Amino acid sequence: MREVKEGLSGAGVEVRTPLDIGYVAGGSADVFEADLRAIRECDTLVAILDGHDAGTMCEIGYARALGKRVVGIWTDKERRLDPFVRWLCDEVVTSLEELRKKV
Repeated sequence: MREVKEGLSGAGVEVRTPLDIGYVAGGSADVFEADLRAIRECDTLVAILDGHDAGTMCEIGYARALGKRVVGIWTDKERRLDPFVRWLCDEVVTSLEELRKKV
């Protein structure tokens, strides 16, 4: 997440991550609401698809329901990317360089 943030920030993109809004293991209602607010305020949700994190999958679904653009980054070729997750994304890229060009 930090690598993606640094790569996009270096390209002049404003980036907010769950870590920026106070994410901690186990979560809290405040962090959950701040995460949803950040998704409502964003233009594009960038989702790191490696690992199939349940929270990320929920964020993708929420963003799609709001009509937000979703760009996934998937670099873990050892794992299959679930087709449903792929179809929820407007685009899926396989490198940080490709992501910079898309956002």
